[in-house]
Amino acid sequence: MGIDTKTFETVFKQNFVSVTAYCNKYVRDTEDAKDLAHRAFMKVWEKREEIPEGSNIKALIFRIAHNLSINYIRDHKKFCDEEELQTVESENSDADNEIRAAELEAAVIDTINRMPEKSKKVFLMSRYENLSNNNIADKLGISIKTVEAHITTALKLLRKKIFGSAP
Repeated sequence: MGIDTKTFETVFKQNFVSVTAYCNKYVRDTEDAKDLAHRAFMKVWEKREEIPEGSNIKALIFRIAHNLSINYIRDHKKFCDEEELQTVESENSDADNEIRAAELEAAVIDTINRMPEKSKKVFLMSRYENLSNNNIADKLGISIKTVEAHITTALKLLRKKIFGSAP
């Protein structure tokens, strides 16, 4: 579990400029934006052992950068008024939605990776290969009811992870 040094370095090199630009949309100062971007990457580095395998590190860094930028603006209110803060937040709502989508995708991938092997295989064949339950049963040499049970198990795990409950 966790992020290795090589992965982190790659993510840093590929995303530092875009994270800085993202922060700059909020703070409108290149040096402060660079500082916030560095802080976002440092937070991820400090917590690298706690980050689940398969997590979308880029989305996590952008989420942290977003929060740091908003906190920076609030802490330095004298440099902008409330209307300007609302304008900046609305300009970045699309980026925020992309971050949420990436976080959701990371949660789904993490949950799929933690599924029992047979349920994972059946679920991936069903949802990502678009195979029918009959085709999955034939390919794996199991009954259709077993396929359905594995899919039900997988969906319950996903619901629990994403919504916090499994009906």
